[in-house]
Amino acid sequence: MSRRILMLAAIAAAAAFITTAPADAAWRVIKWDITGVCQVWNFGVDGKPIPFDYRLMSRALPTFGAAVNAKERLFHAGRCAF
Repeated sequence: MSRRILMLAAIAAAAAFITTAPADAAWRVIKWDITGVCQVWNFGVDGKPIPFDYRLMSRALPTFGAAVNAKERLFHAGRCAF
């Protein structure tokens, strides 16, 4: 019985650690060369996009919301197709 409680406590501690650990967020707006479409990409988690025919359109941004706002500004400035 105590082994089961210890296992549940370890799982709960791991879940708490995972949900509170800060992610290495490096949100950027990229533009695909072929289509001209811009996309929000997290280089901190996802790595580099495949295929490699894209251009960086923004600096590293701390949040997804900031990246979406940057993408919207680029679209209104005519630098992104969508």
